[in-house]
Amino acid sequence: MKTSTVAFSEPSLPRRVVQSTAPGSAFDREKLSALIDATIAADREIQRLSARVAQLSAELAAVEERVRRSLAQDLHDDAGAALTAARFAIARIGTWLPADAPVPCVEALDTARQSIAAACEANHRIVSGLSAPRFDDGVSRALADWAARFAASTSLRVSVESSGDEHLAQLSDAAALAVFRVAQEALNNVARHARANEALIRIDAGARFVTLFVSDDGIGMSAAARRKRGRFGLAGMRARCAALSGSLRIETPRAGGTTVRARIPLTASSSAVPTPIRRTLRALNS
Repeated sequence: MKTSTVAFSEPSLPRRVVQSTAPGSAFDREKLSALIDATIAADREIQRLSARVAQLSAELAAVEERVRRSLAQDLHDDAGAALTAARFAIARIGTWLPADAPVPCVEALDTARQSIAAACEANHRIVSGLSAPRFDDGVSRALADWAARFAASTSLRVSVESSGDEHLAQLSDAAALAVFRVAQEALNNVARHARANEALIRIDAGARFVTLFVSDDGIGMSAAARRKRGRFGLAGMRARCAALSGSLRIETPRAGGTTVRARIPLTASSSAVPTPIRRTLRALNS
């Protein structure tokens, strides 16, 4: 064996390669150089496309948040006002009924009153879910408060747990909002599709990442269902994670149920895209 020096266009790559002198294994420096340069070019293109995906994901998340705010405002101002007016009108009609009013009339009015009250409550719950949460007491507390209201409106039992509170205190607003929205969408999916009785939201924070788990004891989600576009809000959850250089995984254990796992950088700062190809080349040529 002997060592030869090859000039590569990428300055960060090693300059030393091992040249074999065994019969039948002639060393072609030009082909090796071209191969490594092509690999580096492909690696750079992957980084460029990854950055573009993150940018588009961030734009998608921002648009979704603006739509949520606009819809919440419209529901509060328009639908909320109309429902409140209807509730007061129904109440006034009740005062006009004579004491000997026909029973069907009284029952119909009572049904209308209950329906209006239920619609007002539903509108309030929807507006609350669409509105941007406040994280004054941390994302765990915000999620626990929202989950309690959500559980009260469904038959689902929801628990919220967290660990690494000292790291959660450093969570950026962008990361906190992403964790909150992914948990919201995942829990909505549980209530709509999973046929579950219980769900667990767990937030684990470390020195660099925060990881969200939303698990249920329902019927699970097949791989085919996970691949379908527009199903279960998965695209929106993935976009929120990708916008912050994070990741989203959906797992269906053999025992049943589904676990949504989101991993996001604690500070939500854009991190460099990993370059496994380059690291492999460095290892081979060192």
